[in-house]
Amino acid sequence: MLLEAWGADLVGPAATTADARRLVSERTPDVALVDINLRNGEQSYHLIDWLHEQGVRVVVISGYPDVSLAKAKAIAILTKPMREDLLLASLRSVRLDRDR
Repeated sequence: MLLEAWGADLVGPAATTADARRLVSERTPDVALVDINLRNGEQSYHLIDWLHEQGVRVVVISGYPDVSLAKAKAIAILTKPMREDLLLASLRSVRLDRDR
């Protein structure tokens, strides 16, 4: 609801890597908000790699303070509980990059 209030056009959510890949194949987003832990214990590292290869910018959201992820794979890594101002700043950076 927060993202919609900010004017975002949402696709998802996706609970698994397979769901996320299907959604992206139907409509490529400007940015993906990705939690490290997905449904049934699945982790999203391979999904993040794939999104990066597809040119989709990624904001990682995790309850873990230390996420083992190459910095180039995500434009931001936000910890839970997530601060709205940090999320907004991350999304604005994507918009600025797109508008250039």
